[in-house]
Amino acid sequence: MIAWLLTIVMLLAAAPASAALTPDQLARAVARPGIKAALPVDLRFADLAGRQVTLGAVAAGHPLVLIFADYTCAHICAPGLRLTQNALSQTGLQAGTDYRVAVVGLDPKDGAAQARAMGEKMSVDARVTRATTLLLGDADATPAAAKALGYGYVYDADNDQFAHDASVYVFGADGRLRALLPEMALTAATMKAALVGTTAPSFTERVAHLCYGFASAHGPYGRAIVVGMQALSVLLLAALAIFLFRRRRPI
Repeated sequence: MIAWLLTIVMLLAAAPASAALTPDQLARAVARPGIKAALPVDLRFADLAGRQVTLGAVAAGHPLVLIFADYTCAHICAPGLRLTQNALSQTGLQAGTDYRVAVVGLDPKDGAAQARAMGEKMSVDARVTRATTLLLGDADATPAAAKALGYGYVYDADNDQFAHDASVYVFGADGRLRALLPEMALTAATMKAALVGTTAPSFTERVAHLCYGFASAHGPYGRAIVVGMQALSVLLLAALAIFLFRRRRPI
């Protein structure tokens, strides 16, 4: 619970960059996978060691959790990845055996150093971290993967940031898409159900799970929203500090 609160505080305290995309452009940053969507197993990416690996090799016949991320994201990528790993760690499933994780970089300009730094921010469970493969963005493979999976993202050149859907793809061992889950509202129960296939495929309901600056997304009130969220983060930190202090006081 405390780890979850700290992650939310990290999200609220982050100061979004000034955003330059239009509402029409932002509307394209949504995931709409087809009914028969499947893992594009033959697409090749470079891993942190520079090796060329396919998505099929990363999954290696296991269920796969796949997330698209901007490794230099200033918004919710890191907190979202952290929440995803936290949910996975609480499923009771064995990382590396019952499932594997792949993070696909959106920006071909980001190198291994940027990906590794993001990986350190997302790490809450060493077992899940070991079962996670960070893949560098590729000018050809990344858009091909996005197209195959109906994943929407838009580049904001003014701020060198991506507006993109913040959802988690869950594939079965057969490579078929089992579920599309929101990063910021994940629970261990829904993640486990998707991984073990105890629920029907669920990815038709689409709510905007947008990772992007609040400034343009909320028009002239964007700055006020940001300030309000940052003030809320301070209050959450204070409340957490009081809670921990009272728990440690002798009765």
